Amino acid sequence: MHLQNHHFKIRNWWHWAAGCLAFLWVLLRSGTNPKRLSYPCQQAAMPLAVNWLLAVSAFFAGSLFLKRFTKISGITILIVGFIWLAGTYPEFSRAGVNAIESLPVWEVPNPVSTVFVMDSIPPTSGSLAAGDTTVPDAYLPDPAIDTLLMLMAARGTYLHQSPSHPEGIVGSDHFVVIKGNFQWTSRNTTSTDRIKGLIWQILQHPEGFSGEILVCDNTQDIGTGVGENDNNSEDSNQSIIDVVSTFFSKGYPVYTLDWNYIWSTVADEYTAGDYSDGFVYESTSKISYPKFRSPSGNYYISLRYGIWDSLSASYDLSRLCIIDFPVLKAHSWAGATIAVKNWIGTLTTAHANSRYGGWNSMHTNYLFAPYALVARVMAVTYPKLSIIDAAWTTTDGPVNLSWVQNTQMLLASTDPVASSWYAAKYILTPIARFPNATDPDRIGSTYNRCLNNWKTFLSDSAGFPCTMDSLE
Repeated sequence: MHLQNHHFKIRNWWHWAAGCLAFLWVLLRSGTNPKRLSYPCQQAAMPLAVNWLLAVSAFFAGSLFLKRFTKISGITILIVGFIWLAGTYPEFSRAGVNAIESLPVWEVPNPVSTVFVMDSIPPTSGSLAAGDTTVPDAYLPDPAIDTLLMLMAARGTYLHQSPSHPEGIVGSDHFVVIKGNFQWTSRNTTSTDRIKGLIWQILQHPEGFSGEILVCDNTQDIGTGVGENDNNSEDSNQSIIDVVSTFFSKGYPVYTLDWNYIWSTVADEYTAGDYSDGFVYESTSKISYPKFRSPSGNYYISLRYGIWDSLSASYDLSRLCIIDFPVLKAHSWAGATIAVKNWIGTLTTAHANSRYGGWNSMHTNYLFAPYALVARVMAVTYPKLSIIDAAWTTTDGPVNLSWVQNTQMLLASTDPVASSWYAAKYILTPIARFPNATDPDRIGSTYNRCLNNWKTFLSDSAGFPCTMDSLE
């Protein structure tokens, strides 16, 4: 009894000290540069700092305006302020409540798909926050990506396509599209440390690399764009813009592009003589996908048909390599945002009323329904590799930065369905705020319905080797 009370007393004062320190941290770090308020460390400290300030203000306000009841009002307001402050602390620290058990590994004869999993990741090599040539070359690799690719190679899945590995993923002259997840900000976006590591590995092709690398997304009309706030990294000063700028400044053909600049632009394919950037819409299937000139100006790209050659009036799909690179998040509407759901960023949600009967109908009757619009778009723009960033996992998403847990994991597969199923089942669901919605195996759950709809179309209708069955 005595020990319990002593612990409670210390803990009360600790909350006040923590609140004061949080307030000073926010003030000193962001007072001269308000942009830093968007950084994860600042956003994490903000609730504690604000509530501490309100509690202190309430205490002194009571002292000033209720002089006749100074002692009573001061103590009362102090207690109320403390209860408010203490009440916010469990919310602030809730990400550490749950824990993920060690990830399961198994093998079956002649599997449909293989998922490569890392249940812990090493620190990255250094920060690219400077975004220029001053960044040491030693900072360009990422040990986590290096390890993942070695794990894949040990089982016969190679990143580099070469004479010795003709089934490799990336050729020396490929135009590589890295489709990240950048619609929101901070920990709700793909890790910039992992992306820099993937870029570096592509550039290290044994035959040299003469193609281009494009990091992109379609943040639609509701997103925050691809920019400085996409800074999910060990150094929160390192954004995706800094990563791309660093490589570009060193002479590498690396670019970034947000397809939201053509969000509502309707275009025809190059075969129709249309060289404008835009989204091609197919009225019979209701799919859409981007076609665009690369930022370098060297390529005309159809995400469906490949690189357009105006001289031969033909496409070369073999030189287009698409890599799916989402961040692991719960999603309020789909259950989870993982490899397949990430493909909403390759279609456009524009013209929802005329095409789908409205915004809600687009989601409930097309994207997440048995119609499986997401899978239909993926089937004609299929990624050669899906990598899932789970260094941080959003347990109540897709935009909530108060429900983010440090999970330090990474996984990959050539099957976007299998990798989505595994990540949802063994990483997200054990720590999710609403696990009944994210569990891909729980019959009738939100994510079970969505993933099953997408898997059914991709495997049964489109013929891709996809599975969400651990026995296959």
